[in-house]
Amino acid sequence: MHYTWVVAIQSAYISFSLILYFLIFIYIMWSGDPEFKTAFHRLFLLRAPADFIQVLVSLFAFRFPIVGWEEVTYIPHLAKMGFMISQYSVLVEMCAQLLLSINRLSAIVYPIQHNKFWTKKITLLLFLSGMILAIIPTASRASQPAAYIHVNGSFIPFLIDAGDQENNSKVTCIIYIFFCFFSLLCNMLACFVHRKQKRMQFFETQPKLASTVQTNLLIYACLSTVIVLAMTCFQSLLAFHVFDLSAKAYQIVLWLLTVSADAFALSNPWLLFCLSSTFRHKFLEARKIRRIFAAAPSTIETS
Repeated sequence: MHYTWVVAIQSAYISFSLILYFLIFIYIMWSGDPEFKTAFHRLFLLRAPADFIQVLVSLFAFRFPIVGWEEVTYIPHLAKMGFMISQYSVLVEMCAQLLLSINRLSAIVYPIQHNKFWTKKITLLLFLSGMILAIIPTASRASQPAAYIHVNGSFIPFLIDAGDQENNSKVTCIIYIFFCFFSLLCNMLACFVHRKQKRMQFFETQPKLASTVQTNLLIYACLSTVIVLAMTCFQSLLAFHVFDLSAKAYQIVLWLLTVSADAFALSNPWLLFCLSSTFRHKFLEARKIRRIFAAAPSTIETS
């Protein structure tokens, strides 16, 4: 596997996605549009820092050393901090994804009372609770020594104690399965209820707008959950040693896990941009910086 080309391609799509993510983040933060006062958009903003940190730490602590960037290995404890920060960021992302799945389920099952529960305060408290709980498995890595090993021109991060790596992989796998199961359960229930509502013409008063919005937001949550499912599968293959470390299949699974982690962190802006026609129109109209900070007209598309 030609690591230089692989990392170069990854760096390209990461850079482009982060630029779009940053512009959308700024636009939602300062547009003043009432549409962006919903729990959905608050979760989008709250999760964004974890997405940025996860991919940037992965680049500088893991991928650049693999292609031979020796200078980065001189930074004390970089490998150890890379393992800890990367894991914590992914756990925060998964907490946000689970909250999003619950949010979509409640919006479909209880469309009237939904917004009364998902207030700004409750959304923030739930997200902060997830951040605090994510510290517990991350803190267990604080005492685990890590370093870089030089192999054929690459500097590979590793945990010095082989037992630590095996235990961490299994714990991570269990956590992934937990988030995957409950996110998938919420999405399946939401899809079932939503389909039933469409058959009963629940959206009779606003058939096109309401049905389309709920469907697109449900697709948003489901696609994110599919990515979590992929991450869980690949992590399980690594944790339970399905393939030998020296096998080519092991490298492929590791690469797929990395790509799926990138997709999980960077899909947010693309899904929002592609699935919401109103948001896409507003965002493209705000091409100039001064328009990004200007108050936008009120159009309630999400809840």
